[in-house]
Amino acid sequence: MYLTKIELERASRRIQFALADCQQLHRLVMGLFGTDRKSSHVLYRLRDQDRALPLYLYSDGPIDQTRLLPGMHFAGERDLSDWLSQMEAGQIRGFDLLAAPTKKVPTETGRNSQRRILRTEEERLAWLARKGEQNGFRLLQCQELENHQQRGYHKKDSGGPMYVTGYHYQGLLQITDSERFRHALQEGIGSGRAYGLGMLLPR
Repeated sequence: MYLTKIELERASRRIQFALADCQQLHRLVMGLFGTDRKSSHVLYRLRDQDRALPLYLYSDGPIDQTRLLPGMHFAGERDLSDWLSQMEAGQIRGFDLLAAPTKKVPTETGRNSQRRILRTEEERLAWLARKGEQNGFRLLQCQELENHQQRGYHKKDSGGPMYVTGYHYQGLLQITDSERFRHALQEGIGSGRAYGLGMLLPR
């Protein structure tokens, strides 16, 4: 698994377009690979800082730097194989996560369920603790910070406007099952992984 950092230019019209539509940002990211997201196990996270606009990616292999578009600058890459192989149960690590704590709610027709963001901080933290149990880690400390909402656009016959909400978490976790934890790093946590959510970053 690789960790890649790309710096985005705020002044670029292409980047501004992608920032205003999470569907376009997804296409911008996947254009670096030439495959679909699941095949390359791509996760990404955009961090909007004061001056910088870094984009972090996990993927099975390195990105194709020839696919970088104007407004995108390669800022570094690391093969995480050794880091992953050294993980053991009992280790304590800091983490940073933007995730969508949701539950499935039946629709009026009863055919398909919809995902709804959990309403209270208590419910959302309990959701993250459950995800930890399922993914080989235990929360030791966790703080819910700001939330982020992204907007995207489908064609009208596919639903029209869409909204993706994520909550920012930081804290400490203890690995309980190294194999499941490595799988969680590669696959991500929760829904919205195609739109920059679920990527578990070390701190």
